[in-house]
Amino acid sequence: MNRLQIAKAGRLPGWCLHTDLAILMIALLPLVWLKEKFTPKKNHGQLWRHAAVWIVRAVFRTNGVTLHAKHLNNILTEPAIYAANHPSEMDGFMLLSILGANTILFTAPLGQFPGLLRFWLRKMQTVDVKRDEIDEARYPESHSKITAIKLAIEHLLSGKSIIIFPEGHTELLHVLHYFHTGAARISLGSHTPIVPVAIVNADQVFPDGHHLNPGLVSLVFNTPITPPATTHFITDFPKPEVIRLRRQFEKEITDRLPLRYLPNYYKHNANHVGVFLDIDRTIYEGLSQKDLIAYLLLLHKIHASEALRVFYWLFLEKMHEIEHRDLMKKSLLTLRGWDVGELNRYIHEAFAKKMIKRIQYGLFPLLKDHAEQNHKLVLVSEAIHPLAHAFKDLLHASATLDTKIQASHHCYTGETPCLCYKEQKARLMKQFAERAGIDLNKSYAYADSFSDVPFLSLTRYPTAVNPDDKLLAFASAHDWEVLLDAK
Repeated sequence: MNRLQIAKAGRLPGWCLHTDLAILMIALLPLVWLKEKFTPKKNHGQLWRHAAVWIVRAVFRTNGVTLHAKHLNNILTEPAIYAANHPSEMDGFMLLSILGANTILFTAPLGQFPGLLRFWLRKMQTVDVKRDEIDEARYPESHSKITAIKLAIEHLLSGKSIIIFPEGHTELLHVLHYFHTGAARISLGSHTPIVPVAIVNADQVFPDGHHLNPGLVSLVFNTPITPPATTHFITDFPKPEVIRLRRQFEKEITDRLPLRYLPNYYKHNANHVGVFLDIDRTIYEGLSQKDLIAYLLLLHKIHASEALRVFYWLFLEKMHEIEHRDLMKKSLLTLRGWDVGELNRYIHEAFAKKMIKRIQYGLFPLLKDHAEQNHKLVLVSEAIHPLAHAFKDLLHASATLDTKIQASHHCYTGETPCLCYKEQKARLMKQFAERAGIDLNKSYAYADSFSDVPFLSLTRYPTAVNPDDKLLAFASAHDWEVLLDAK
């Protein structure tokens, strides 16, 4: 039974498609490289894109993926911006295989792609962009927003077209994210039309990065939208024009998508909605307080014996020898005698230099969606208050519900009058919701641990993010949303 017959019979592991891509990229690499030596420099990018189009078409055909393009008459012969929704990681390849080698991709930082693919994308003249503070910390070599927009405009003025995904991220929950304004700015700056593209069923064919369900993906090319004439520079567009153009192509896309692509907040009023977010292992990779202690140890601000005691207690908790509450209370005694201002300064330093690079980026687009809907973001964490506050500043949260350490004469005593853990998280959350006028029956919660079930259960839309085994089983049994790859 060959690959195509297996594909027709049912689901394939995602590595089959990825392996095929890698094999063809490696096989064609020396041939394209050789041909590049005899090609004018200005055509190098076009050469690599031609090869990429052939590879993508071959891989899709081999793996049983069929692309059905609708309204091809809306594909322009002159330069255009093709702005599409982003249901899967293969969307750029799908559009490239239809639009051809005269089209350039506008993507997330190249540093987040595997090495071989990153090499090809760079050779294809792909324009990458740093989307936010996290990208700034992780991928400093990528283009700033302004530089990326300028590069895209240069490509358009030279006769190329651009593929861009205004959401900026793939749709983890298979519903739309907030549409950013980059496509509108590029359109206004280059006086180039936008062709809205609705990609339908890619989330079923490519449900995640690990599986492939062979089938049909539809790409609907809508009527081109001509931007209004403007003489403004790209850094100084009138905001109403940008927003109006963004809303126009966003409506064209959403009107042609099934209702299942629309997030829950499209269905009800945004007033009195809260978003309650755990920190450790949910938005942050690992344990933030452990990493803070490691940073203080690196600077010789705490004794090695103190750090080793904390790590030993962590080990005992993992072996179920001590309760988590006891671990936290013992660990926080390490901060006894610390000056409040001095600790805050080192937390800020650790966060800016080290910890920001461990933010789990997958959840960011969802938080951006909530922010754009004016939902109130609240952090609910057992992290100590000054550390939770650093996350609050990064995420522009409204408040933090966290662990309080007692202070006397501007120094921490190490005592914890409020340990924000388990049922205490739920109690603090209910009290905050009452004070802030938040309707929990319209609200959202995100966390990773089974110990967070009490506060997750209080909201209408709980989501298990990178959950432990017990939470995964509980979430599956109660039909909660589950995000397994929010990193």
